[in-house]
Amino acid sequence: MVSRIFAVLAALLISMGTLLAPPLVQAHHSYVTKYNPKKPITIAGTISSVSYVNPHIFFSVQTSSGSWRVETESILKARARGLTKSLLTVGKKVRVSGWRARSGGGALGMRSISFVGGKTVTMRSSPR
Repeated sequence: MVSRIFAVLAALLISMGTLLAPPLVQAHHSYVTKYNPKKPITIAGTISSVSYVNPHIFFSVQTSSGSWRVETESILKARARGLTKSLLTVGKKVRVSGWRARSGGGALGMRSISFVGGKTVTMRSSPR
């Protein structure tokens, strides 16, 4: 009787895992699926907003030609590379290089960011 209960519970847990796994796997993406490695871009402007949305940092840069939404590596990787909250603030002038979003529009995956005064933080060398 006890072994039958364990068998039913095991089957239930496996079924739940099978149902829950696909959304969790899809939740994280590779840069190369979202950003086009054949379309590098560099923009210059002023940071107009910053949001920390686990697992990434998103910020907007206002340029002379419009606003760009920039996505970084994970928050932990950004901190490890020197991109801190005190550095990434609204109003700072920056130069950002990265790759255009495959979907078009004003979005890019960040390769590096340079701040007035000379500090540069490089996040990645390719959109892999």
